[in-house]
Amino acid sequence: MKKFLKKYGHVFAALALVFTTLTVNSACSFVIHQEKLPEGAKTLRKF
Repeated sequence: MKKFLKKYGHVFAALALVFTTLTVNSACSFVIHQEKLPEGAKTLRKF
């Protein structure tokens, strides 16, 4: 498992960054389930 994480860990980190960027720039369609954003994620906003 450690070999796998060493070999492909950077891919998972890049995917997590892309997914976080996409979710920060969109809103939830259900108003009652909009979660609070962490402070670190607010720096990824484009507007």
